[in-house]
Amino acid sequence: MQGKWISVDEVAGIPYKECVNYFKTLINPGLVALLEMGEYTGVQPQSAAGSTIIDTSGRRILDFVSSYGALNLGHNHPEVKKAMLMVLEEERVDLSKELLSPYAACLAHNLKLLTPGNLNRFYFCNSGTEAVEAALKLAARYFKGRRSRFIYAENSLHGKTLGALSVTGGQRLRQHFPLLPGKRVPYGDAGAIERILRHNPDKGEDAVAAVILEPIQGEAGVIVPPDGYLQKVKKLCERFGVLLILDEVQTGMCRTGSFFACQHDEVIPDLLVIAKSLGGGLASIGATIATTRVFDGAYSNPHDCLVQTSTFGGRSTSCAAAIAALEVCCREKLDVRAQTLGSRLINGLRQIQMKYPEWIREIRGRGLMVGIEFNEDIIDRTQYLPARIPGLKNVLKEHLPGMVAAALLKHHSILGTLMLNNRSVLRVYPPLIVTEEEVDRFLAALEDVLSRGAKMLVKDRVNHAIGSFGLKFITPWVASLGRDKR
Repeated sequence: MQGKWISVDEVAGIPYKECVNYFKTLINPGLVALLEMGEYTGVQPQSAAGSTIIDTSGRRILDFVSSYGALNLGHNHPEVKKAMLMVLEEERVDLSKELLSPYAACLAHNLKLLTPGNLNRFYFCNSGTEAVEAALKLAARYFKGRRSRFIYAENSLHGKTLGALSVTGGQRLRQHFPLLPGKRVPYGDAGAIERILRHNPDKGEDAVAAVILEPIQGEAGVIVPPDGYLQKVKKLCERFGVLLILDEVQTGMCRTGSFFACQHDEVIPDLLVIAKSLGGGLASIGATIATTRVFDGAYSNPHDCLVQTSTFGGRSTSCAAAIAALEVCCREKLDVRAQTLGSRLINGLRQIQMKYPEWIREIRGRGLMVGIEFNEDIIDRTQYLPARIPGLKNVLKEHLPGMVAAALLKHHSILGTLMLNNRSVLRVYPPLIVTEEEVDRFLAALEDVLSRGAKMLVKDRVNHAIGSFGLKFITPWVASLGRDKR
């Protein structure tokens, strides 16, 4: 063994720069470089509670990312933490596949009280992408292997494992992987789905088993579909005998103003997928929820009971956390809270858009799931670049929301980030326990950043990059981003 072993007790005392270097050399150097560009690695996090992260200097950072929607209850919610600690401190059985967990059983019971219609069969796993995988497998197995194709939407994101990635429309994420063939359609276009299903064979390699959609596309830039879209798709699925899978990993758990986003459209899918905030921000847990008809059609044979299982899925600590998270959502009416504060946030953003139309192209969202699409042409209007680097202007355009997020962090201690599949959009996902004052703080901070002008934004970001990394790094880095975009 080379080097000194680091114990758990010693981690908090390790210099943060040393930890950043470990991450750079041992885990993901590209991610570290990207975060360093935005000065995120200059924040040494020490603790977190609610919507606030506190660094070692005592700086209080307002989190408006919520780990992509995994922190609807905020950081370290005391009731969720208490539930997990109870299982551990009382030395309950946390993990055993031969002995049934009462916590998993009671979580399923409670979820059944909340899920719409007859969605009443539950499979517990560890993440959203696993839950999507289980849904795809269940749909294919329901048709006994006679149908193996799925219809999915452009710019969707359902996960990064091979099955989930096969129905993910973000092209950047799909490159160079051996994916399952599928049928991609524009999001919001029910007619495109009908044209495929009208000629769908009953069986064979081209036969469609299910349509998988997000009720609101998250990583595409918070794309809210046209009114009636999900209802039309549901009717098409019923008419042509295929299943409907709705991915509520980001939209579920009250984020959009109803417990599940599909309830806004009064649509009940055949399969529903949740994760992220199901664990209350502390546990890793996902769930695939099916109707009895679909589940029994796939797994009615008792000998098939081990076909779809997970070693850590449904462990007691995670299920206890989920039970507590559901209790908080219901008792504190976080769906109503998301509606009320979401209206305050969106109305405030539209006022800023009216004041700075050259900056903001569109405000989209529902509840506290909001995206700000920026107008990258503002970079052209600045007629200013602090360095002559081929392709720099195009890179700045693509990372405009990222530069705005970096300015929010640097000047206002607010954490923000962009979307995976649409880099012209700034993600605005505050915890659902956020206060009116914190919403107003974000609005004032954003307005201040925009009022400084695009020239100052560009100058600040490029000068930081050059000062931190040097032109020898920046020039080839910009060139590589240009190649990736092509």
